[in-house]
Order: sequence, then C-alpha cells, then structure tokens
Amino acid sequence: MKVIETVLEDMKEKYLKYKENRSNSRRFKAFYNSSKEDKRGSLAKVIDYLLVRIFIFFAIFVVAYYRTNYIHTATIIAIFFLTIYHIFSINLRKEKLAYLKKEKRKVIACEKTYKEILNKTVEEMKEYTVEIFQKRGFGEIQCLEHNHNSILLEALYQDKKVMILCCMYKNNFDVDLKDLREFLCQLINKNIKSGIFITTSDFTQDCYSFLDQLSEKYKMLLINKDKFLDIIEASEMFPSEEEIDEVIENKISKTKKNWEKYKSAAFCNTKTKGYLLLSVYLAITAVYIPYTKYYMIVASILLFLTLVTLLGYFRNKNKVEEDWKSIDKLFQNL
Repeated sequence: MKVIETVLEDMKEKYLKYKENRSNSRRFKAFYNSSKEDKRGSLAKVIDYLLVRIFIFFAIFVVAYYRTNYIHTATIIAIFFLTIYHIFSINLRKEKLAYLKKEKRKVIACEKTYKEILNKTVEEMKEYTVEIFQKRGFGEIQCLEHNHNSILLEALYQDKKVMILCCMYKNNFDVDLKDLREFLCQLINKNIKSGIFITTSDFTQDCYSFLDQLSEKYKMLLINKDKFLDIIEASEMFPSEEEIDEVIENKISKTKKNWEKYKSAAFCNTKTKGYLLLSVYLAITAVYIPYTKYYMIVASILLFLTLVTLLGYFRNKNKVEEDWKSIDKLFQNL
C-alpha cells in the first residue's frame, strides 16, 4: 500500500507542476498550433477533427460490411481500425506540437532579443557584444572606436588578433560593399589578418561575392541578423522561459482583445434599429415566397440580436456611469 501511495503522490506532484507550467496549458498549445495560413477557429478545428474520424469509421464500416455481410462484425472492425488510427494520430500530434512549440518559442525569443538590441544604447551594446565574444572564447577585448550605430573592437582568438565591427541597422537597411571595403582598409592599417563584420540586418549580394575575391592573407566573416541571433542563443543569452511565456501571454491577450472588438462591433447598440427593421422585413417577406422557414429562422436570429444589443446598451450605460463615479472618487483619498 505504501508503494502505491508513494507512486500516486509522485504522479500528483508531477501533474500539479505540469499545470503550473503555462507553456503546457491549453491556451499555449492553441497558440503553438495557430498559423497565418490556418484561419480556422478552435470550434472549426474540433468539427474537422470529428468529421475526419466519422468519415474513416463509416468508410471502413462500409468496406467491412461489403466483405462480411454482418453489421456487428463490420462495426467491430471499424472501431478497431479507428482506434489504431486515433492512437497513431495522437502520437503524431504530440510530435508536431513539440516541434511547433520549439520553433515558435525560438521565433519569439529572437524577436524579443532583436527588439532589445535595437533599443540598446551604444554603451549597452558595447558591453553586450563584449560579453557575447567573451563567452565564445575571445580574450583581451578592447573598444577602438564607436558612434551612434557602430562599434569597433579588437580581440584575441586562439592567439590571433581579430577585429570586430558591429553595425546596428534595421532590417530595411543592408550593409553595402562600400562599408565592407572600409572595414578591410581598417584591417590593413592595423595589420590584422582576420575580421568579423556583424550587422543586425543583412549584407548585399555584392558583399558576399566580394569575400570570394579576397586574397588568402585576409579572412573575413560576415554575420547577419540571423547568424548573430544564433550566436546569442549559443552563448545562452536568450530570454528566459518565463520571459518567453510572458510574451506569449501578451500575444494571446491581444488576440482576445481583437475578438472583443469584433463582438462589440456585432452587438453595437447603433445596429439595433437595423437588426429590428431587417427582421420585420424578412418576417413579412417570408409570407409571400417559397422559402418561408428559412426566412423566418433568419428573422428570428436578427430579432435575437436586437434583444442582445438592447441589453448590451443598458448594461454599458450603467457601466459608464459607474466608471465616471470611480474617476470622481479617484483623487479623494489624496
């Protein structure tokens, strides 16, 4: 008994920890599964989920009944194969969810890191870049010069001098060949054979082609935004799991706010008159046309919307009055 109680207690603790972890909640799973291409809502996905299984069940049932001529046997066969399909689909969905979770959390971490980089001051960016390269094995890092959007560093890597230029540009501004040539001139003037050019945007195609034309005396590494973010991730300087959860929570809340806007637009009190007139018109028209039932159903729905908008109007009116009262009392305690 003690062993069973210990196992149950352990399972309970694991379950509670699982529930506490927001990244495994239903809301977060729905966020991971959402995409710009898939415009279906949660209800539509559930309906599709059920329809696929119903179709599979009846398809197997028809084939099995055609072969055996026994309803019970065909039903058992259909249930058996549907169960196998369901088990496989669960495993596939788990693997897909794990992949989507990893990818989306990385995308969010990259977006957050990129925004933070662009919002850093030159001094903060200098310290940030030095910390990154220290973690990558560079030593004796010193700043040669810096301005509002670039930092020039010199460091040692495996007993070799390396010059590092970091340019903070936005996505729509790529580094051109002129900047790359100027950086090469700085390498030559300092008699340094290796250089690393970092940008928070990207390089033009001419820059990449120019690397092939460099002599063997000089080695240059171009690091664009994506590579730079990969280096930051490898240096364990990405946002924490809690920070990523916070961003996802914010995105989910914004989606809910958008839904509230659509709902408010549909049930706006200014549409009460339109809903009422249209419902009356359809109810009268239904008497003179063949599709009476259809028109009466639509008229009933519109009449229901009229009542909902009226109730919403009175509720919002009371809420506005309460809000004004609370604003009047806001500064009374000062």
